[in-house]
Amino acid sequence: MSAPDAAVPTPQPTHRPTKRKGRTAGWVILALFLLLVAFLVCAGLLARDALAARSSLTEAIEKVPAVEEALRSGDGAAAEAALAEVQPLTADARSSTDGPLWWLAERAPFFGADVRAFSTAAWALDEITQDVLPPLAAAAATVSEGGVQVNDGTVDLAPLTAAAPRIESAAGTMSTVVDRVDALDVADLHDELAGPVVDLQDKVGTLDGLVTTAHRTTTLLPAMLGAEGPRTYLVMALNSAELRSPGGIPGAFALIGTENGTITLGGQASTSAVGPFPGGIRPLAPADEELFGPNMAVYVQDTVFTPDFPTAAPLAAAMWEASQGQAVDGILTLDPVALSYLLEATGPVDVAGTTIDAGNAVSTLLSDAYAELEPGDETDAFFAAVASSVLSTALSGGTDAGSLLDAVRRAASEHRVLVWSSHEDEQDLLSDTVISGDISSSDRAADSIGIFFNDATAGKMDYYLDSTVQHVASECSASGRTDTFRVDLTSDAPADAATDLPWYVTGGGISGTPPGNIRTDLFLYPPRGGRIVNTVADGTLTGSKVVESHGRAVATLPRELSPGQSTSVTFTVTSDGTGGTSSSSGTRQIDLWSTPTIRQGGLATIEVPVCG
Repeated sequence: MSAPDAAVPTPQPTHRPTKRKGRTAGWVILALFLLLVAFLVCAGLLARDALAARSSLTEAIEKVPAVEEALRSGDGAAAEAALAEVQPLTADARSSTDGPLWWLAERAPFFGADVRAFSTAAWALDEITQDVLPPLAAAAATVSEGGVQVNDGTVDLAPLTAAAPRIESAAGTMSTVVDRVDALDVADLHDELAGPVVDLQDKVGTLDGLVTTAHRTTTLLPAMLGAEGPRTYLVMALNSAELRSPGGIPGAFALIGTENGTITLGGQASTSAVGPFPGGIRPLAPADEELFGPNMAVYVQDTVFTPDFPTAAPLAAAMWEASQGQAVDGILTLDPVALSYLLEATGPVDVAGTTIDAGNAVSTLLSDAYAELEPGDETDAFFAAVASSVLSTALSGGTDAGSLLDAVRRAASEHRVLVWSSHEDEQDLLSDTVISGDISSSDRAADSIGIFFNDATAGKMDYYLDSTVQHVASECSASGRTDTFRVDLTSDAPADAATDLPWYVTGGGISGTPPGNIRTDLFLYPPRGGRIVNTVADGTLTGSKVVESHGRAVATLPRELSPGQSTSVTFTVTSDGTGGTSSSSGTRQIDLWSTPTIRQGGLATIEVPVCG
């Protein structure tokens, strides 16, 4: 009998799985090692590229101010030479911060935002040096080399029209740069990079203003000078002896025609030839009527009660068309001080046997004329003749163009020259400029403070009004920022003004103001969205009428002065504190607008702290 089969042993697990685990772990370690090596290599490559880019950017940034300075001085050749040194550096920085490694690094945690900011900075500077600054430099070179000529009242528009397409392209590129750079949130950056990014944003904003100005110039000037067909403009000569918000009542009118760059002076007229319009030339905005009364739409002299020139100018244009049967393409203003600046460039003019020069223009127009001529049409005609003679001389081409341009710039910087276009696209381009007088819709004016004067004497006594407007203090508050301003008014009228001055100058009491006194209505404009929190007149806290107008809570306050008397008004406004433009000192800059008078300009830039 055979023995029973031996039990078959149960197979025991081998050690192979353990071996696989060991192999798998080895592969994982090897993969991690390779990843680490790859990361270190990538990090090294990134660091190498970053160092190269930083070196190029540092050198480029050191050279950029030379380009800016040459552009601002109008030295196109110097700008192009300086730019040729900068462009290879920004191109190198841009190429060093581009590619898949940088794309991945920008999305990494902890430092991705810094990498993105760094590469964006390199991209932005290269875009600026390659595509934005060259057209500006070329345009500056054209001007500095005499490319823009004024001969016999004709401006050579060819260089401007030739530069326009490239400048427009540069403006488009600059807009893209501004959007990308402004989108960088410094709160996401480490401190070492946050400061330089803020500086970059400020510099880009400043350059954007320069590009925008060039774009406006090459777009607006040819069109307004008749490159696309003849134009007609109405010039309102403002009389500062009877103040209105932009500088005075319209004292006389003159027409200017333009066609293909040729500028001609047309007829002239007194204010008595325009209106009045008892029913109003057109409806007023309720806030304007509440602030300034219905006469804004009745009398051409009162259209400029409002400081907002895009509101006043269409009223005056409509009145001119209704009375003269002539539509105009725009309106320009200038006051006697602006005329005196032009006379510095043109030299004296002779009008009705009187020599008018830069030194006597203001006193002759605003004082002597009323003592020597019959009031009304005769004085208006003299005013118109002087304005027309100065403009005619300036437009003749015999005056040095540089001196004439300097005079216009000086007058514009003091808000003594304002321009409005009836063409909507042109007015849109004008809106943020100092010559627009746009306090309602322009971005530039949103954070500005306005202090405006309107005469209530119904005479010409403001020749004797001495005024100063100043910023007193700023401080941060829980709601943003508070700013305090002070207005000082003094009557320099002679003690016997009531009897010694002509009735036409004193007003003869027709407005209820005693002859010899000066009555002035103040209009205080806080920033849009801001408020006036207190007003102190001659040391006494006082109330004031407040009307919401153009997004501002406008306060009004009447003041009356006898000869030799002074008054002081201090008021404090609140705002969110975030407006204005950055300055090199780390503060913000805002505009202080006021009525330009004989003794003080109407625009100042003030420094305020960053709040909010």
